[in-house]
Amino acid sequence: MPASSAVRGAIDRLHAVRVEWHLFLAVIRVLVVLDALREGAGLGWRPYRSAETRRGIGTAAMLVAVFGASCLISRFFFTDEFGYSSFWPPNAAMLVALLTLRPRLAMGVLAACLAVNFGINRFAGALSPPESLLACSLNVIQVLLAAPMTRRFCGAKIDLTRPRRFAAFTVIALLSAATEAAIGVAIEYLFLGDAAPPIGEWMQWVLCDALGLLLATPAVLNLLRYSRPGQIIWRVEKENVALLLSCVVLTILSFAWTRSPLFLFLYPALAMLAFHARPAWSLTAVFFVSAFASALTARGLGPIARLSPDGTLMREGMMQPYLFSLLLVVLPINNAVGEKRRDTRRLMMMKANLEHAATHDMLTSTMNRQKFEAILKSVVEWQQPGVILFIDIDDFKGVNDSLGHQAGDAFLKAFSVRLRGLVTWRGGCVGRFGGDEFAAFVPGRFSPEELDALCVMISSALRAPYCFAGVTRSVTASIGAVMTGMDRITADELIHRADTALYATKAAGRDGYTLFREPAADDLVPFPAGRAL
Repeated sequence: MPASSAVRGAIDRLHAVRVEWHLFLAVIRVLVVLDALREGAGLGWRPYRSAETRRGIGTAAMLVAVFGASCLISRFFFTDEFGYSSFWPPNAAMLVALLTLRPRLAMGVLAACLAVNFGINRFAGALSPPESLLACSLNVIQVLLAAPMTRRFCGAKIDLTRPRRFAAFTVIALLSAATEAAIGVAIEYLFLGDAAPPIGEWMQWVLCDALGLLLATPAVLNLLRYSRPGQIIWRVEKENVALLLSCVVLTILSFAWTRSPLFLFLYPALAMLAFHARPAWSLTAVFFVSAFASALTARGLGPIARLSPDGTLMREGMMQPYLFSLLLVVLPINNAVGEKRRDTRRLMMMKANLEHAATHDMLTSTMNRQKFEAILKSVVEWQQPGVILFIDIDDFKGVNDSLGHQAGDAFLKAFSVRLRGLVTWRGGCVGRFGGDEFAAFVPGRFSPEELDALCVMISSALRAPYCFAGVTRSVTASIGAVMTGMDRITADELIHRADTALYATKAAGRDGYTLFREPAADDLVPFPAGRAL
């Protein structure tokens, strides 16, 4: 009899494991079907958008690792003696995967997280196998509900540091958690024989999972966006890190000393961090403070555990509202500081736009004459070597007369774009002096052969056909060149010399270039492919 009972018990356990395995495979098949529907004729949702940086398998592995670590910590440190947690942060990793990864890769992350969650629950022994599988499946359901709504109402590139987006995300977290909890409580009450009051169980479930998304999602997004590809390396700011660590240390001390009112000082510490740092830092600090506060309270430490020795008040009366109050401290400050920073940024952009409009040509976006002459003055002052080119379009009037002024403007834009491309790659700049006349400065020391090659290259490139206003047209250009940095002359004299060389090119038949030379300058050699004055 004892032997047969042992064999029967072993068979029953094997049968239970087999049932659990088949249930787990069924959930995986559901995820595969969802992915197939998404790939079908528009039947599924696609929360990922191209606005997000393209991320690969390394990010997916990091999110699975974050999920596993947070699941272990939550199960073994946040859970009290009654099996309840004040908040459940692991779901944030799955939600971030849906928001930032390509759909097929995100589905793989969800399947991996489901397996990790089920394994940790079975290892912890806190839940029965059916309850464990139910909890794991409902976690996936919550993020599948939350991801499309988050993408729809929180922007193409999710930024939960904006107050309005965070308010929308709060509603989304509550709605998805309420739906998930309603399904879970109904199954537990009707099929698993759970004797807990359904309403109280539902409220605890909603607050736990909603707080998990609210507190952890900004931190996971922050980790993802401030880590280098393939590495978890923060671009840290020392003062912000010090303030964040001070908040964590203050949390540990205030909850370790149960009779101390130090936990009240967490509010000004978080407020100081919110004033000093960007919103992502303060929201990350709230997550870590909440994690340590929940872990210590679950171990019977801190003022909330002291006020509720049976754990009921911790779950339903004080702990979760206390965690939410931490968010309410930093969010208004983030809003005020963020608006001020955005206003400052807008003013700086307006200033930059006004400066650009005052120093650049409206039509071609090249420098105007005043800006170019200012650069020439600095070139003369510092005796910077280089060459100044005056460029005039040959027979531009014919383009205007035959095609119209609008086509002429389109041609000038195309011409200026090509000229900038020829000059700026060498560190030079281009300005429009008016009409069809342009000027360019190319820095550097040029031998006669090098300067000849430069002018020939520019002249040939400008001669190539232009496509504008639905037509293709070729033009030629006349160029006058003068070297800088060789003697002390004024910027006005440089302009005069370049202009003189330009008119010499025009007088010689156009479509070429001329290098200005002083009559007594024996050290300057004429260029074989050009003309020298």
